[in-house]
Amino acid sequence: LIPQAAAEIDPESNTVTLADGTKVSYEYLVVAAGIELNFGGIKGLKDAIGKNGVASNYSPKYVQNTYEFLQNVSSGNALFTMPATPIKCAGAPQKIAYLADELFREKGVRDRINVNYYTGLGKIFAVDKYANAMYDVAKSRGINVNLLHDLVEVDGAAKKATFKIMGEGPQAGESVTVPYEFLHVTPPMKPFDFIKNSKIANAAGYVDVNQATLQHNKFSNIYALGDCSSLPTSKTAAAAAAQSKVLKQNLLGQILGNKSPSAEYNGYTSCPLVTGKHKLVLAEFSGYTGTPHETFFFNQAKEHAFSYWLTADVLPEIYWNSMLKGTWSGPSPIR
Repeated sequence: LIPQAAAEIDPESNTVTLADGTKVSYEYLVVAAGIELNFGGIKGLKDAIGKNGVASNYSPKYVQNTYEFLQNVSSGNALFTMPATPIKCAGAPQKIAYLADELFREKGVRDRINVNYYTGLGKIFAVDKYANAMYDVAKSRGINVNLLHDLVEVDGAAKKATFKIMGEGPQAGESVTVPYEFLHVTPPMKPFDFIKNSKIANAAGYVDVNQATLQHNKFSNIYALGDCSSLPTSKTAAAAAAQSKVLKQNLLGQILGNKSPSAEYNGYTSCPLVTGKHKLVLAEFSGYTGTPHETFFFNQAKEHAFSYWLTADVLPEIYWNSMLKGTWSGPSPIR
């Protein structure tokens, strides 16, 4: 273990430069750096967050403000945002909207609050089966879903949020400003500069790997998995777990002298969409094909207490006791 951040990767000399200037050489390199939260990518957000009714579950510094600020809302607009950029755990921005709706109902103030979900994307969820389910959930709760609205500015003092309309419609490029009493922000995210500015990155700044083998498309002794990779699937822990098995097999095979990778990743990922304290839609699918890859015997697009129990009680045990030890690579063996 080297307790230093990476600052530069030079794949031609097989070295990584650390933040303190030290160079570390390698024979093989696995990049699993994650993705960077870009709170500075929204004008005014850094000045507003943590006060003015603005919170984010994506920040350990401000996550506790979410519940605190929600408790203080008794009327007006409660806004929940999803950026147009790729993000980690793409279901989280709408999960908090459903939980807030439930809290408002418990407090008896829901009829005085407008709950609005704004996403910079053109769908509420990438896969149609689950998108249809989430539209139904939102409709049943009276949550307004606003597609192609990307948060670009927060005026904390005035409690106003400005959205840019995306897409190619007649209003594309225009701005809409909305007053709020509560604003939950999912920040835009981006690749880390030390990857983006290196020769291992693709044009978008992610580690350029083969989507089946996880091996770099140019430098054969480099692999990547998780959020920092170019793999065209949702960035989740479930995806990283499935990818880890493929990467491990292919890397060890290369070290042992195999001429070509033998394992392939099919884009599997999963997103448990919490819709209430004891309800959840368990989305499992391939990000490559957009088709569901469900594990259980029931329709996982339906809200279910079993799915909630699995996510709340079983998956944490799997994560801490198996995945982090390298012995869990997803549910494919039992599917």
